[in-house]
Amino acid sequence: MYPSLRSRLAGICLYPARHVRWRIIAPYALLTLALAAGGAYLVTRVVVSSFEERFDNQLAEASRVAADAVVRQESRHLETVRAVAFTDGLPAAVRRGDAAAVERLTAPLAANAHAHLVEVLDRGGRRIYGTRLVDDPSLTYAPLSDASDRSSWQIVQQVLAGRTDPVGNKYAAIEPTAQGAALYTAGPILDNGGLVGVVLVGTPLVQLVGDLKGQALADVSIYDPQGAPLASTLAPETGDLRADLLPAPRVVAAAGNEPVREGKTLSQRNFDLLYSSLSVRGRPVGLYSVALPSSYVLSAGVATRADLVLLFAGAAVAVLAVGWLVSRTITRPVFRLVAAARAVGAGDLSARSGVRGDDEIGAFGRAFDAMTDRVQRQHLATVGALASAIDARDPYTMGHSMRVGQLAVELGRELGVTPAQRQDLEVGGYLHDIGKIGVRDTVLLKDGKLTPEEREQIERHPRIGLQILAPVELPPDVIAFVGGHHEKLDGSGYPAGLSGDAIGLVARIATVADVYDALTSDRPYRRGMTAEEALAILRREVSGGTVDAGAVSALERALPRWEERLRTDAKLAGIRFDGPPRPLAA
Repeated sequence: MYPSLRSRLAGICLYPARHVRWRIIAPYALLTLALAAGGAYLVTRVVVSSFEERFDNQLAEASRVAADAVVRQESRHLETVRAVAFTDGLPAAVRRGDAAAVERLTAPLAANAHAHLVEVLDRGGRRIYGTRLVDDPSLTYAPLSDASDRSSWQIVQQVLAGRTDPVGNKYAAIEPTAQGAALYTAGPILDNGGLVGVVLVGTPLVQLVGDLKGQALADVSIYDPQGAPLASTLAPETGDLRADLLPAPRVVAAAGNEPVREGKTLSQRNFDLLYSSLSVRGRPVGLYSVALPSSYVLSAGVATRADLVLLFAGAAVAVLAVGWLVSRTITRPVFRLVAAARAVGAGDLSARSGVRGDDEIGAFGRAFDAMTDRVQRQHLATVGALASAIDARDPYTMGHSMRVGQLAVELGRELGVTPAQRQDLEVGGYLHDIGKIGVRDTVLLKDGKLTPEEREQIERHPRIGLQILAPVELPPDVIAFVGGHHEKLDGSGYPAGLSGDAIGLVARIATVADVYDALTSDRPYRRGMTAEEALAILRREVSGGTVDAGAVSALERALPRWEERLRTDAKLAGIRFDGPPRPLAA
């Protein structure tokens, strides 16, 4: 056996706690023994004692959901009423009593809203048009066969009288029809401010209680204000349970003020019913109840207390819960490693896992961070070498790209950008002039004034840079730096002539860093400006609306630190024909 392998096995045996598998196995073994001794029984009793409380909460929640669903249904009615009432041409058709025109204008709206009942009445309360939904999936409608007089309904009388209440000029109520009671909403049809008719939109209570059951996950019944059942999912087709569904008189009297609970036996099953007032548009229109079967919950709670099988099941659940907590503690570093790896894979070479420890995960975390650190250094060194090669075409711009990248990092730090964004600012600065590769030396190195054609060639270098970098899949902020470092807030920049909010923070930082270094660097035709002179020009640019005020303010804060770096880093300072960098004026 090789010595290295022997030493590793010895380490596993002597220091088991340093390995992930022992951290998981040991707590499980100890906790299982403790729970088997009696802890599981206590946990089971706590769980069982909460069954009844959870049942109460579920019943109350079902009541709330049902009440909210009724309000939502009435809101849908109201939307349909408004859509019909404000349809162009409908008031005139109602005034003429033109049933065909009313149908042509109303039928599509009814189908679009999936309305179950839609009726249009004239000024005297007589029906001009009525339709009902007979097949929901296919949206099949049929003429309303109920010939009863709607003018006797209170909600119709309220609308015809032009009354309003604190909620408005719409009214809702439960009204009887030939097919059974329905929840209706009524609204006026106005023509030049004058009342010409009434729109009624309704939902049969049989349909409504079915919808409420699906949402509340409980059986639902609706009663009139005196407590007579109107519709119920407990007896949707027959009236066999109507007598059983009648609430006690005390329930009817109290339910209008607060929810009242009552136990009933229906179809040989025990139910708990919670009664409440049914209110629509701020007015009570009846009562409703939600019902949940209670027999199986209560019997299960009593039986479970003495059930040894459930005792061990509870113990197992507790062990698994604790095991989950332990495993989460162990796997959290793994998730951090995964997040860091994804960030690095997406181009953020500044991402580090920060995972430390004596086990295998800690060793992996240290190795990963060391690897990423090296990759980042190599990446920046490679990009920096490329920037130096670009700058080397012109000895007067030696070090310009590196200085722009480093200065952009300082500005980004002052503006509070993330480490990943600071890395992108650095790389963007190094590469921002890469497009000058595509500009001829006779133009790029020309001493005299450029002709308009030569100026146009120079101004193409950001686009050329973007074309060069397109296959590299660099982060968006790097691309924004390269493409936007000559854009101006007033739209006078190039290459795209962007302005205002179309210029992002990266491009604003790039412009200030590039301009400042250009102003303070020596050129064949002029000496570099002092920091104070360059700042004065940038402030004037801010006043003129061409550069970002925030980026210039960040430059002012960072300048003392930046000029100190230039004094101490010859490579960063580059070639300056006037000797050492000039200090920032006091």
